[in-house]
Amino acid sequence: MLKLPEGMERVWIMRAKGMREVDIAEALGISRQAVNKALKDARVKLFEAFFAIAETFSWDVVRVNAEKGFAVFSGKVLGKRVRVYAFYLPGKGIKAFFGEDVPDYILQHALEVGIIKKPEKEGLIKALES
Repeated sequence: MLKLPEGMERVWIMRAKGMREVDIAEALGISRQAVNKALKDARVKLFEAFFAIAETFSWDVVRVNAEKGFAVFSGKVLGKRVRVYAFYLPGKGIKAFFGEDVPDYILQHALEVGIIKKPEKEGLIKALES
């Protein structure tokens, strides 16, 4: 299971929640360059992890957003063609769900990182697909 290193994860989640790099640097007492490098490294690790999932399960990649930490795949599960939605959750790694059966903890995370503005399953699916 992929988990970003603690410091990198802290920087990534602050940025995912909408903080500017300069504000993250100030809050953490590090340089803006260090923030920029941590974000770049986090995006690379997330892209690699999402593409590895697609390759492992032979799914098609529909969309990857490493800044917000999610991916959308299309593939077969138990013989049926489905959409698979995967999220990077701080401290937990990547979690995925199939179809439109969205767990509440995913809705909460999507709210926190600004993917959606209201905790609505239909709104989350629409945001992920657009």
